[in-house]
Amino acid sequence: MYYTIRTLLPELYENKHPLLPHMQWIANNVYIAPSPKLTEEGYRVTCIKLIDNNPQKFEPYDFFAHCFNILEVVLEEDLILAGIVVYDFKHMTTEHMLKITPICLKKVLLITEKVYRNKVKGIHYVNAPPFINRLVSIVKQLLKPKMAARLFVHDSMDKLFDYIPKEVLPEDYGGDEMSLRKLNELWKQKLIEYKDRFDALEKMKVKEELRPTPLVNDEVLGFHGNFKKLAVD
Repeated sequence: MYYTIRTLLPELYENKHPLLPHMQWIANNVYIAPSPKLTEEGYRVTCIKLIDNNPQKFEPYDFFAHCFNILEVVLEEDLILAGIVVYDFKHMTTEHMLKITPICLKKVLLITEKVYRNKVKGIHYVNAPPFINRLVSIVKQLLKPKMAARLFVHDSMDKLFDYIPKEVLPEDYGGDEMSLRKLNELWKQKLIEYKDRFDALEKMKVKEELRPTPLVNDEVLGFHGNFKKLAVD
């Protein structure tokens, strides 16, 4: 399934090698920082935060591709069965969000469900502006109930501590772990170390012509009718 999705969604996987200039820009302007320590349940916490707050420079597909590149490395060297994601919206504006089209969001959510479903145990949104609550309610309609129940919006950092111990959170959030900046630098270096892996992934394609029955993205990702079912209040 993973390699089929990579083939069917080139906008998220093709020309997204972490050492390409446009992907290096993302790595330098977005913190994506998996914590070295684990929670008591054995989960790894990954914090994501924009550094550059200029929406004109924000490219959603590159941003999400960078997230998937980091996750590729985590899964390559980690025996951890699941993780928790913290999205910090401090520098995310309405203009940023408007650049994330419904079809882009749908593709990212379905990759999360079909490829990483059993590995994401919680997604927490912090420093979120009011419109995020509405957005998350829409997103939940696109997800299966089990996954939708794992999305949380927090109006204070104390609420986050109810779910994630301070020991595994960066010092930026009052935690005991090193700063987001330092963690991000560590993971930028890891992407370089995994150059050969990403070189190989660039060449891996599913030969759909060998499949007995032709497959289209609707069958894999379930695009039919999803947007007609959305109830936006």
